[in-house]
Amino acid sequence: MMTAERKLSYNSYWLAALVAGFTVLMLYMVISLGRDIENHSLQQSVYHFADVLNEQTIETIDQLDSDAWVKNKNQNFGLTKASQWLSVNFASAQNSQVLEVDYAMLDSLQLWFRQVNDDSNSNSYGAYRIVQYYSLGDSLKFAERTIIHDKFLIPLPNAPNGVQLLLRIQSNGPVKAPLKLWFKQDYIVYAASHRLFMGLFFGYMLAMGLINLFLYVTTRNLTFITYSGYVFSFALLIGSIHGLGYRFIWPESPWLEERAAAIFAFMTMSFIIIFSSQILELKTKSPRYYLVFKGFFIVYVFGTISSLFIPYSIMIQLLLLLLLFSIPVILLASLSLAFKGSDIAKFFSAAWVVLLFSGLTASADNFHWISLPIDSSYLLMVGATSETLLLALAVATSYSIQRREARKTHREAAENELQAMQAQDEVLSLQKQAQIDLEGQVTARTQEFEDALAGLSKVNNQLQGMSETDTLTGLTNRRFFEKHILVEAARSRRERQPLTIALLDIDHFKSVNDKYGHQCGDDCLIAFADTLKKVVKRPGDLLSRYGGEEFVVLLPNTTNDGAHRVLENFRLAIENLIVKTHGNSIKFTVSAGVTSRVIGPDNEYEKMIAFADKLLYQAKEAGRNCIKLGNF
Repeated sequence: MMTAERKLSYNSYWLAALVAGFTVLMLYMVISLGRDIENHSLQQSVYHFADVLNEQTIETIDQLDSDAWVKNKNQNFGLTKASQWLSVNFASAQNSQVLEVDYAMLDSLQLWFRQVNDDSNSNSYGAYRIVQYYSLGDSLKFAERTIIHDKFLIPLPNAPNGVQLLLRIQSNGPVKAPLKLWFKQDYIVYAASHRLFMGLFFGYMLAMGLINLFLYVTTRNLTFITYSGYVFSFALLIGSIHGLGYRFIWPESPWLEERAAAIFAFMTMSFIIIFSSQILELKTKSPRYYLVFKGFFIVYVFGTISSLFIPYSIMIQLLLLLLLFSIPVILLASLSLAFKGSDIAKFFSAAWVVLLFSGLTASADNFHWISLPIDSSYLLMVGATSETLLLALAVATSYSIQRREARKTHREAAENELQAMQAQDEVLSLQKQAQIDLEGQVTARTQEFEDALAGLSKVNNQLQGMSETDTLTGLTNRRFFEKHILVEAARSRRERQPLTIALLDIDHFKSVNDKYGHQCGDDCLIAFADTLKKVVKRPGDLLSRYGGEEFVVLLPNTTNDGAHRVLENFRLAIENLIVKTHGNSIKFTVSAGVTSRVIGPDNEYEKMIAFADKLLYQAKEAGRNCIKLGNF
């Protein structure tokens, strides 16, 4: 029985064969159009002169030596800044004939039809007189063209005795001017075939773009939206090359027409780079290529934006340089995955080989590296059509693989769920038995746990008290003070009652340590704290060791006057205190900074502490053994 993978591969190859058949059909149409165009190439000799200095005018062109004019066959001059002059002599001309310049991307065309000057005329130069003059090109608005058409069409004058054509061409991009001579009725027949081919191409591109856009809306798969963006931007690129964009979309903007080809070319490559990365799954399958593609994407996006400001001639050369690097990298990435057995990569590689061949051939023709018997843009359209079909096949294959993987995952999930349900039934039966056994054990263990929890709670309370108590003096420590003052500050703000903060510091305590030793200093700190406990003894008052020989007293509902009386009693008690330790009798004094207020904003208590510290510093400067009061 054929597996799903083999069936998918078999169907994909059949579709690829249909794509190849469709490509052959389009090539046949292109060759037919090419023959029709070639049959109407000028039979007259075309002579060419390159005005490198761009200094020649219709008044001076006849002064050139005859040797300066060179016979030219294909009117393709590549990328050049020089003005190109063409000269053609018609033995006779009819106004039922039109001259076609079969290239839509020329900035400036000036055409003069002249005859031998046989009388004195104000509109004459030397031996010739001008019969008709036309000024065309993309630098003018589309409506200013003599004949409203996407190509440059010029009616011939009625001149049975012959007429000379002088044509001056200048453009920022590749310069070519294939000249075709048509009778009007023949051109109408050709235009119908041409329109049919262009309609098929743009209709196909529009359909592919919209289908993938709708698929994105329904599936939210980003691959569809990037593919759709690539198709639309490529269609706009072809439309700008053939002059259709200028005719139907932006006819009033010569500025955009000059830059459209570069903008849409860079935009097309931006979408194809990101699409390639997505469809080939480079992020997971080839991280190194993924980073390279990401770099190319950034460069092409930058190129798209730069094309709005930088001249077309520079951007088109930059584009060709980037294509020389990026297209081989894209091919290498897809081929490396194709050799590993990826069907998606195989179709992708085939698509890029087709587009690479047609794109490079068209570029070589535009830059006059080769000469083709047909319009190279038609070949590019055939390549693009085949490529988009193959890429669509790759997208469809990718989506089919994802659906197959999703079904497989769903089937495995269902099997796993069934196994899980069976295992759950077994577990439930075991749980019932275990529950009976556990209930007895839980009752016994619960009592043990409650006893242990009570013990832990007691230990935790002890540890909490130890962490917030100064082990030397028995007072609370700075950590406890910083927590407690938040509570008292909130109460002061809520009850609109004053809160007093006093910072105390033992005078010259360093000299006590230096003279008697740290053990004696510790005994002095203990005596200092014991005296403070005896003097400040309201239940709501807080005594804390702030650090070293510095202490802080927090007195709720107390004004500066009330605090001064309490702290003055304490100062006197310290002044009269004699600490006897290790055979020494030690006396010392204390300085204090005191401030009081009703707390306002949340952080005002911090400013009070800083102000009390400032008052303490003033007490030290005032000779120590004193109390400084202040209103904050």
